[in-house]
Amino acid sequence: MRKLSGITGILLSFTLALTACGSQQSTSNTQQQAQSTAQSESNTKTQPSAEQTSNDKKVSSSLMGLGFEFMVMLSDSSKEIADKNGMALQVFDANLDANKQATQMQNIIATKPDAILLSAVDGRLISPSVKAANKAGIPIFAVEAQPLDGGYETWVGYDNYKAGEMAADYIAKAVGEKGTVLEQRGMVGATGADLRSSGFNDAMKKYPNMKVVTLNNEWVADKAFSNTLDAFTAHNDIVGTFSANDEMLRGVVSALKKLDKLKKIGEPGHIVMVGVDGTPLGLERIREGIQDVSLNQDANEMGKLGMERMAMYFNGDKSYPKDTKLEPKIIDKNNVDDPNLWGNVMAAKMKK
Repeated sequence: MRKLSGITGILLSFTLALTACGSQQSTSNTQQQAQSTAQSESNTKTQPSAEQTSNDKKVSSSLMGLGFEFMVMLSDSSKEIADKNGMALQVFDANLDANKQATQMQNIIATKPDAILLSAVDGRLISPSVKAANKAGIPIFAVEAQPLDGGYETWVGYDNYKAGEMAADYIAKAVGEKGTVLEQRGMVGATGADLRSSGFNDAMKKYPNMKVVTLNNEWVADKAFSNTLDAFTAHNDIVGTFSANDEMLRGVVSALKKLDKLKKIGEPGHIVMVGVDGTPLGLERIREGIQDVSLNQDANEMGKLGMERMAMYFNGDKSYPKDTKLEPKIIDKNNVDDPNLWGNVMAAKMKK
């Protein structure tokens, strides 16, 4: 009996050891599975699988300012693509306020959208918001203004520097490379405004008999109006103006009317006007012979491409380029009625 009890004790100890070993292995497997699941969930947010689609995705867009025709067109075209691909899009207007946009982005991220379409007020100040979205696993699809510290999935923008260069060369040729030119500048710190200003002033250095007077109007027509009035008081040899958007030329035209200096192309004393965007109002001024040229920035294409890439991302296709710059194109009296120009597309919609 004593020998049997010893054998029984040995068997019992062996059984307990096996049970403990199995329990440890099970616990280890459970922990590995939990870690794998957590990692998978994290990756799913930033790296969509082939099984995912754009259907029923909830996305948000934060746009620099819907008070501008350009941004309205960009928003409309992006919404059309979102609807086409089954995405629910919520739009937020930053109203040219970088601090307001930062707060909006914080609130957007808290709602955990599947992606964000972003047009930044300030390409540098938006960086903390982009980093916060990255940390939350929410991809950023940038349009128009490029986030300067990166962190975005893809960007569709515009060759702003080249637009500035083209404006300088056009004005210099039109006025015989002589005289003072007003630069109606966009908001300092806004990526597009800074690059357009750099391109314009760098190109103007080629013309030693021309002087540039910069007016900081922050994209706003009312500021362009008052600053242009002041500039004509201070300078008597103004021959042209470059506006970083077509909207500010509305203020310039009002100022010239007040000064009795608004002349059409070909009339003595005409002030050469070059704008950027190709807005419906800008195109109408070109038809009237008041504005010489607008450098088209295709808002329709920009919004479309940004949202199409978002849909591709959700469908597991990341074959789009990281960065895309749309080329500026001259709109003048010869092609102003082209129905494919976004300004004409928007004008036609407004008439319906």
